[in-house]
Amino acid sequence: MTSTAPDIGTAADFELRLRVGRAWREIRRGASARKVKDLFYSSGDDEAGLDMALADALTVLCLQGPMRMGELADALRITPASTTRAVACLAEEGLVQREKDDDDQRTVRVSATKAGHHRNDIVSSRIHRGLADILDHFDGEEAQLASFLERFVEAIDQMVATTEECKTDGS
Repeated sequence: MTSTAPDIGTAADFELRLRVGRAWREIRRGASARKVKDLFYSSGDDEAGLDMALADALTVLCLQGPMRMGELADALRITPASTTRAVACLAEEGLVQREKDDDDQRTVRVSATKAGHHRNDIVSSRIHRGLADILDHFDGEEAQLASFLERFVEAIDQMVATTEECKTDGS
């Protein structure tokens, strides 16, 4: 059986992929991630910042309104188990509430509380101010950056979907 190395393209292509990979890693796990978390996701009091994944769940609930756990999992692109953990943490902090669904008593609907909306307003305001400061460094290239990031996310989604299709097809 012959093994072939993956095609890495030109040296310039390979270097570009390395740069994108490093930037992606730094965005996700960079040394400043903890400071960014505290700047953007704290409540404004002395308490620790809200976990970014929890803030995402809270934002979805504040923007889209009450939803079933499965709908929240789909909106966040996470597993139902991760959604359950996130909702439990948010409920413990009084930021969301769980209620039986009126249409199906076996189903739980989650909604942001008044405190949750207030916390989300604080976080959203901090993020908007922070992004404005960050985007000031782009000298009119913000739309291009947004377009590239949107295309990057779309390409990741397509790669994941293709990989999932291959798994189900047995390829």
